[in-house]
Amino acid sequence: MPQERTEAVVLRGVDFSESSRIVTFLSPERGRLACMAKGARRPKSPLSAVLDTMNRVELVYYWKEGRGVQVVGEVALLDGFGLIKGHLEKAAFASFALEVAGKVAHENEPSRALYAALVRGLNGLAVWAGDVRAHVCWQVVQLLCVAGYEPALDVCVNCGSAVSETPGFSYAGGATCGACPADRRLTSEDYACLRALIENREACPSLRQVGSVYSLLRHYATRQLETDLSSVRVLDEMFGG
Repeated sequence: MPQERTEAVVLRGVDFSESSRIVTFLSPERGRLACMAKGARRPKSPLSAVLDTMNRVELVYYWKEGRGVQVVGEVALLDGFGLIKGHLEKAAFASFALEVAGKVAHENEPSRALYAALVRGLNGLAVWAGDVRAHVCWQVVQLLCVAGYEPALDVCVNCGSAVSETPGFSYAGGATCGACPADRRLTSEDYACLRALIENREACPSLRQVGSVYSLLRHYATRQLETDLSSVRVLDEMFGG
């Protein structure tokens, strides 16, 4: 059975048996990758801490074509993102980006741009000193854009007409003109904020009053991905919708 080595980010883990866990990773070459970590639940197992959610690791696994869950061979920690995990608000909002990354990734499909966007976002969040919601908005927008879910802002998503600086917004695809139905109206500040989030690919821009844009993006992501996001429900309970 061939071994493969890759860098990866731990997206989530679930208990499988008294001693093992199934861990889901995002990797550049294989996309979303599920692996059995045998013995990870045993007392004092070194795998337990290394396979913590959000960790960036170097992973060696045994690959078998056609098997849905591969087997972990070796794993070494590259970055535990302690500056995020040690900050309640950052850790909570980072879960939103991790869940979006896991939803848009495909199994056994190269995902280099998506992986790079996720790692870039986590690195930025670790040292971010501004509104945490602003940074997670940027992270989520970048992940959605890489995966092909970029919201249309220049023309109406329904009829193709030009839009003003205060357009409507449809969760089905983006901005709308005044004549087409919309889920909500955008202020000029909201519209400018969305453009900045999309256009700044390398780092989160400095933004103010992102509360309404965060609300918009959580609804947009849910509609685009056609699934409820458990991270958003938790965030609502912790910090309000």
